[in-house]
Amino acid sequence: RAPPLSISDSLHDEITNFQIGNPKSYPNQLQVTMSLLKAGKLIHDIIPGMGRMGFDKSLGKIFITSGTGVIGYRVAMSLLNAGHTDVRVGVWMGERDAGGGKGNHEFVDNIVKKLKEKGAEIVDFDWTDPMCFDKVLKGVKTVFCSLPHMEAHQDAFTGFVVSCKENKIEHFVKISFLHVDEYRKNVPLAHFHNVCDELLEQAPKTSRISYTVLATSHLMSTPFLAQGELLTKQRKYVTASYGMGVNYVSPNDVADAAMVVLMDRKKHRNKVYQLTARPVTDREVAKQLSIACECEIQHIELGYHDYVKSIKSRGLPEWLF
Repeated sequence: RAPPLSISDSLHDEITNFQIGNPKSYPNQLQVTMSLLKAGKLIHDIIPGMGRMGFDKSLGKIFITSGTGVIGYRVAMSLLNAGHTDVRVGVWMGERDAGGGKGNHEFVDNIVKKLKEKGAEIVDFDWTDPMCFDKVLKGVKTVFCSLPHMEAHQDAFTGFVVSCKENKIEHFVKISFLHVDEYRKNVPLAHFHNVCDELLEQAPKTSRISYTVLATSHLMSTPFLAQGELLTKQRKYVTASYGMGVNYVSPNDVADAAMVVLMDRKKHRNKVYQLTARPVTDREVAKQLSIACECEIQHIELGYHDYVKSIKSRGLPEWLF
């Protein structure tokens, strides 16, 4: 587990390599350090790429793009539980009616209630509506982004990053998919995220933004989200992995990794991390699901084309295949 988050709004701990022999000299040294930090930021606003001179260790106000996502929710709750009170969480209100089910409406409402009880600020956020970007980013220093698969993904993400630059965001943590050439060529979700990551990696050259990308393999939560009633009612787990192992990672572990990054952003800035695990077969996954659901889950292995038909017939998004 990640150690407890330590956040301070003071610049006291930001004074680098100062040896204070005389307590009376401390105020002057603090004033010099603060001036250097401010000067660095002002210089960067004139000269792109100089944001490193003004790096501020304090987390400040953080905007989490998806409070209802399996990772975004965990990160938000971890921050709030650690005592960070300046947490703004985005919720796409369309999610309340996604899939046409009342259960989803109640699910999202319950998440919003829990976040509000912990002290989070809840705001409407829609990736397809650029008009809301400046509003949700106002006063924000750090962004934690879990990005859904969208048709116009590059345009939406580009617009959001531009708004981050204009609002002088200082650090951007993004959840992505593994950076593997084979995946990028053959898996639409991987290509989608890799393109967005490349856009983000250019941001430090033209703004004060630094970034950290956490590129994960398949999340353990995916079977529950994608299989739906096949699991809960028909007790079936349908896959098309041809007996090969799949690298599943826990969203809890990914959220913990995100907390480590947010706790020490300077150490992890402008880096891409690959988060994965040992491969397991879908037959083994079905066994684990049987244990978790306390009933036998039948594993059904389909060929690729039959799997595609199964996904489409259930109205699930095409990025799943």
